[in-house]
Amino acid sequence: MDQIGIFGGTFNPIHTRELMIGQCALEQFGLTKVIFMPNGSPPHKKTDLLDRESRFEMVVAAVADNLKFEASRLEIDRPGTTWTIDTLKQLREQYGDGAKLNFICGEDVLNSLEIYDRRAEFFKLCDRLLVSPRDSVRPGMLDEMRKRLPEATIEMIDCPADGRSSTLIRTWIRAGKSVRYLVAPAVHALLVAKKHYQVVAPPPAPEVKEVPVEPPAAAPEKEQPVALPPSPAPVTATVVSLDTGKGDKVA
Repeated sequence: MDQIGIFGGTFNPIHTRELMIGQCALEQFGLTKVIFMPNGSPPHKKTDLLDRESRFEMVVAAVADNLKFEASRLEIDRPGTTWTIDTLKQLREQYGDGAKLNFICGEDVLNSLEIYDRRAEFFKLCDRLLVSPRDSVRPGMLDEMRKRLPEATIEMIDCPADGRSSTLIRTWIRAGKSVRYLVAPAVHALLVAKKHYQVVAPPPAPEVKEVPVEPPAAAPEKEQPVALPPSPAPVTATVVSLDTGKGDKVA
């Protein structure tokens, strides 16, 4: 009977620890293959998420050199919000009862499953839950997981824990740091070539060209009145009549 591993996530971007988790699950639980399933529109992550096709392209590049790894478009091509339970239904129809579905996830997924109102249906579709702790394994951890979800068949993946995460990679890229050894070489080549997650400088402000404008025409000067000298005062003369001996004033 085929044992199918299903590794879902945003893969924003996919990194080397996720590949390591897939390989450890493959070997430790005798899986036939591991299907890496980047989701299209996850219900819980809306910000800082690269478009689905770019994320899928990086997953394809990351798994290309492992014959037992496969990249699936099942959730990428599904319209609307991506729900894992719908994916399990589709895979159950695809593989039938002749295959066991092993859902690979991180420890944090248990928190969501604990409060999930359809978890009974979820675990009927999923034969086994393979959990990878983010931090170091501590004694009694697996028993604690099983007590939290008693209706599930849970196993723990033995994979070295470290601080690698998609959030760390995005942060380093924006800080100008190299992530060359945090992702697969083919993924690194895509990150560099397509400048994913780099800080995009705002477009330069449009150049304002000064248009030469003719100065306004000067207002015509008003004619200044011509200064004329004052008219001379009339000259008055006295004419003396010889006959009368009297003088008359003549202007």
